[in-house]
Amino acid sequence: MELTFNQAAKGVNKEFTVNIMDTCERCDGKGNEPGTKVQHCHYCGGSGMETINTGPFVMRSTCRRCGGRGSIITNPCVICRGAGQAKQKKRVVIPVPAGVEDGQTVRMPVGKKEIFITFRVQKSPVFRRDGADIHSELFISIAQAILGGTARAQGLYETINVTIPPGIQTDQKIRLSGKGIPRINSYGYGDHYIHIKIRVPKRLTSRQQSLILSYAEDETDVEGTVNGVTQTSTGKRSTGN
Repeated sequence: MELTFNQAAKGVNKEFTVNIMDTCERCDGKGNEPGTKVQHCHYCGGSGMETINTGPFVMRSTCRRCGGRGSIITNPCVICRGAGQAKQKKRVVIPVPAGVEDGQTVRMPVGKKEIFITFRVQKSPVFRRDGADIHSELFISIAQAILGGTARAQGLYETINVTIPPGIQTDQKIRLSGKGIPRINSYGYGDHYIHIKIRVPKRLTSRQQSLILSYAEDETDVEGTVNGVTQTSTGKRSTGN
């Protein structure tokens, strides 16, 4: 059964159609056409078993004439042809538990039969799953990374306001406890880990470039040079533009 990432994570009632061999609904499993009668098997006396003499031994086996029924069907059911079972199309609702994983199989009764359902979970464009934990990426600006602030991130259940601490680094993780997927064989929820990605602008206004150059001139931990900066606070000169 195909599931989306969110359906597998949150749980869902999934409806689908299945073909199974089950008790014939027309004859109720009796094998004869409704309104007709079956004949008593005189070969086995209605017991469904016959006695076979083989010299000094006496053996009992299933009646060859009635097949063990004890009766003869003279007017077989037009649907199951006397078998008592027929292929049926049944529409069932599968209660998919929250937290089910890709490839997991569950057993479910349908009529008098049981079926096995294997789940196939689609990948999410936003989240990556690791057990009950989920991971996602959040892009922030350079100013947010340096000064801190807040940013909105998509959560599994709602949009989340994430607090960005000053000086956060790219690929640094922020943990949101209990915001992951329900633990299917235990209690509680997993965690949501947000991986920070710093978005560097490709174009700057004249004012932005001037401010960045002023900042670069005061940097003390530059390894190499910075384009447009004639001299940094460490005395290093740029060979750039």
